[in-house]
Amino acid sequence: MPAIRYTHGRMEATVRPEIEWNALLPLMSLIATATLVLLVEMFLPRGRHAPLIVIGLIGLALAGYFQISLWQTSLTTFENLWRVDTISSLLTLAILGATALTLLFSEEYLQQRDLRYGEFYPLLLFASAGAVIMVSSTNLMVVFLGLEVLSLALYVLAGLARYEVRSEESALKYFLLGAFASAFFLYGIAMLYGATGSVDLMAIARGWGNSAPGTATSAMLIASVALLLVGLAFKASLVPFHMWTPDVYQGAPTIATAYMSAVVKVAVFGVLIRFVEGAAGMAGLWAPILWWLAALSMVVGNLLALVQRDAKRMLAYSSIAHAGYMAVGLVSLNATGLSGILYYLVAYSLMSVGAFAVLTVMARAGDATTIEALRGLYYRQPFAAHAMAVLLVSLAGIPPTAGFWGKWYLFVASLEAGQVLLAILLALTSVVGAAYYLGLVFALYTPPRETVERWRMPAPMAACLLACVLGLILLGLAPSWLTAPARQAVEASATRVSSGLP
Repeated sequence: MPAIRYTHGRMEATVRPEIEWNALLPLMSLIATATLVLLVEMFLPRGRHAPLIVIGLIGLALAGYFQISLWQTSLTTFENLWRVDTISSLLTLAILGATALTLLFSEEYLQQRDLRYGEFYPLLLFASAGAVIMVSSTNLMVVFLGLEVLSLALYVLAGLARYEVRSEESALKYFLLGAFASAFFLYGIAMLYGATGSVDLMAIARGWGNSAPGTATSAMLIASVALLLVGLAFKASLVPFHMWTPDVYQGAPTIATAYMSAVVKVAVFGVLIRFVEGAAGMAGLWAPILWWLAALSMVVGNLLALVQRDAKRMLAYSSIAHAGYMAVGLVSLNATGLSGILYYLVAYSLMSVGAFAVLTVMARAGDATTIEALRGLYYRQPFAAHAMAVLLVSLAGIPPTAGFWGKWYLFVASLEAGQVLLAILLALTSVVGAAYYLGLVFALYTPPRETVERWRMPAPMAACLLACVLGLILLGLAPSWLTAPARQAVEASATRVSSGLP
C-alpha cells in the first residue's frame, strides 16, 4: 500500500520497498539470542554460565536452520542493502559453526583461568552478528557497520583477562591499530561515494567503465580501491599490515584468540571476494598490490613462525601465512580460486578453532602455551594430543585432510591464471610450514622429563575437538561436497555482476 508524504505543501504517494523478512531471519535470531543471553546473565550467580551456553547454542542452531532454508536462494532486499546467495549462506554457516564450537569449550577455560565474566557470551554472539552483516551485503556502509560491531566486541574480548598486563596491552594495541585501519576503510568509502555517488561495491565497476583515464573520477576511484584494500588487509593480517597479530593472539585469552582467528578471516575474505568481483575491471591496478601482499604474507608468516617457541605466537604467524594462501585465490580471479577460498575458509575455521581449543587445555598448567610446555601432552591427555596432531597435519596441507585440498585448489587456480611464480611460492612456503607444524607434532609425543598425571577431558571440549577432526577428514575425503556448491555460487555471482544486476 502506498504511503503518503508531503513535499512543499503537496501530497505525494510513495511506494514502500518490499522487504523479504525471511532473508533477515538468521541475523535477527542471532541478535535476539545475544540480547536474551545478556538479559539472563544479569540474573545468574557469578560463575554459573551453563544456561548462557545452552541458550547460545540453541540460538545458533536456529539461525543455522533459517540460513539453510535459504540455501541456493538468490535475492536482495532493503533496497539492495542485504544480499542472500550461496556465497553469503556458506560464509554465514561457517561463522555460526565457529561460534558454536567456541561456545562448547569456553566454560572450562574461563573457569580454569578464573575469568568468570558472563559478558563473554553476549559479546561473542554480537561479534558473530557483525560478521554475518559483513558477508551479507555489498553496500559498504552496511559492511562498515558490521565491521565495527565485530571489531568493538573483539577489542573487549582481547582484554577479558583484565588483571593481566599482556591481555590489556593486546586489547589496547588491537583497538588503536584497528581504529586506524577502520579510518582507512571509511575514507575509501567516502572516495567511492565522491566518484560514483554510491557506496555499493558494484559501483566500482560502473564508475571505472564510465570514467576517462586521468580524470578526477578515475583518480578518486583508484584512491578508493587503495584505501579499501589497506583497511581489509589489516583485518585479514596480510603483510605488511600484520604487526598487531602476534602480540594480540599471544596476549588475548586463548578462547578469544580461537574465535577471532577463525571468524575474522571468514568475514574479511567474504568481503574481499565481493570486492574483487566488483572491481574486476580494475584488476590491472589492484592485482599487483594483492600479488605482493600474498607473496610477502606467505614468506614472512612462515619464516617467522619457524623460529617461534610459543605455540600461540607460532599459530599467529601461521595465520598470516594462511591469509597469504587465500590471497592467491583473489589474485587468480577465476572460479577455481574464489571457490577454493570458500573451501579454505571452512577448513581453516575448523583447523584454527580446534588447535586453539587444544591450547586451552594448557590452562591447567597456568596457561603455559610454550612448545616446551606442550611436550609430552600425549602422556597427560592422549585425546587432545591425537586431535592436535590431526589439526596440525591439516594446517601443514598433508593429505587426506581438508588442508591439503584447500592449498591444492589455490595452487591450481594460480596456474590457471598464469601466476606461476605465485604458485611456486605457495608450494615452497607450504613445505616450510610443514616443518614447524610437524615439529610441534613431534613435541606432543615426546616423553616428558618427569612423571605426569592424566588430565580430564570435559565432554563439551571433546565434542568440539571431535567435530573439528571429523569435519577435516570428511572434507578431505570428499572435497566435492563443498567445492561443487562453492564453484556454482561463484559462477552465479560472476554472471550476476557481469550482467549489472544487484
